[in-house]
Amino acid sequence: MSIYKVGAQSSTLFVADSLYQLGNYSKAIKLYQSVETSSYANAQIAKAYKALGNSKKAIESYEKVLKIDSLNTLVLYDYGRLLFTTGKLEKSLTIFEKLQSKDTLNPNFHYQIGLAKEALREETFLQSYQKAFQLDAQHQKSIYKLIKNYMETQQFEKAARFIKTGLANNEEDVKIMGFKAQLFYAKKEHRNALFWFEKLMNRKKATQYVYEKAAFSAYRLGRILKAIQYYEEALKRDKGNYYYHSQLAKLYYQDGMIDKAEHHASQAIVGKMTDPSGDYYILGMVHFDRKEFQKAMKLFNMALEENPDYELAQLRLAQVADNYYSDVKAKLKMYTRFLEKFPKATTEIKTIVNTRIRELKEEIHLKSE
Repeated sequence: MSIYKVGAQSSTLFVADSLYQLGNYSKAIKLYQSVETSSYANAQIAKAYKALGNSKKAIESYEKVLKIDSLNTLVLYDYGRLLFTTGKLEKSLTIFEKLQSKDTLNPNFHYQIGLAKEALREETFLQSYQKAFQLDAQHQKSIYKLIKNYMETQQFEKAARFIKTGLANNEEDVKIMGFKAQLFYAKKEHRNALFWFEKLMNRKKATQYVYEKAAFSAYRLGRILKAIQYYEEALKRDKGNYYYHSQLAKLYYQDGMIDKAEHHASQAIVGKMTDPSGDYYILGMVHFDRKEFQKAMKLFNMALEENPDYELAQLRLAQVADNYYSDVKAKLKMYTRFLEKFPKATTEIKTIVNTRIRELKEEIHLKSE
């Protein structure tokens, strides 16, 4: 009779295991529950509840196992991870410290301790990631954590060393490639940064962040069309982003595509940018180029209302007045106002303004004669 009973239980467990492996978790749970209480059945029930997303019942099932077998390493490990993902951080840390005391050479125990400590904002969390790496130099998850920390604290040399190791472990690791691009970007090495950002794009792994930073790097390298392309890609991922519209307005204007510049500058203003003065300036330049001087003057004045220290807007206001006004004295007044407002303007701009002031004064003098 007992032999028959054991055989029946074994058959039931086999069917339950098959259902579990195929993802039919609820049916698997019913079969596991029909078997007499055992650590294995309860552990499988816990895994099935976890797979179903029922963390509460999964935790209860793990705790049933641990009442019978408190030193079951596999159950403790799964239990500790589940506690962490459900926000029971102190309890999770206790479990992994218990596991680590049993096996100090397991890198993953140190890594899990690091996760819990970091979430609890304990200062020693980094040491746990370092220990995991020391035990296994191929522990990529610890490498990610170390790089991220060294990047955030601007310890770029340390970050570079771990990036090198991470890529040596797996040269196709997209996350490490992303860190390498960010490192070059942080160091303002835009040529190298753009190279690595584009590697991510080629692998179809580019995020909005990647396109945004690649666009800025391309701009700093003078690659205007690339910068436009990448800001447009970033904009597809965050439609209505006023910053992207503002950047595109400047770039399109710089490349001579004034209709597109006008569109993006208008969109940036609609987006209620904190300081839309730059977009008013671009719109002013668009109308200046079209010889729509009255509109241009209005927009440069709007730029100056938003930012009274906008030197270029004040200069353009004088220049558009020079083209629009017929009264020579009124033109002169606009240029002298510029010098009064910006006595520390660059030598180049002062030369332009002073030359025009001299010409206008000569014109006034000739008319008076």
